Amino acid sequence: MRQIFYIAGFWIVVIVAIRLAVCFPQSLLARVFFAQFGPAPIRGEMKPAYLLRCARFAVNWFLQALLLFGVGWIAVNWEASLADSPYFLTLWAVVIPILGGAALLASLYALGRWSWIRWFGDEHPKQGARA
Repeated sequence: MRQIFYIAGFWIVVIVAIRLAVCFPQSLLARVFFAQFGPAPIRGEMKPAYLLRCARFAVNWFLQALLLFGVGWIAVNWEASLADSPYFLTLWAVVIPILGGAALLASLYALGRWSWIRWFGDEHPKQGARA
């Protein structure tokens, strides 16, 4: 029963922190929460080039997660007592694969958008244009 209070307290802190960040958009908290993660568009850059940069960025993160997973695998084979550590197992078997999977999905999404724009043109035609 005590865990329910901990969970409720956690979510209260999260919601209050987000509300404070929204109320004070120039604060450090808001800049940390709402900063753009990934490559920023360059002025005059075409959308397909930007999407390819985003895909490369996400693939880079996926490869880093893959490397860390491999290092963890070697560490478990080298020191078997690491398999008993819940902190190591949480990081190695849960957090790193989730981050790697999210990076892979982001890369595939950017590549899909790039190929759609490249082969079929812009997804949204101009308002005044006629086909």
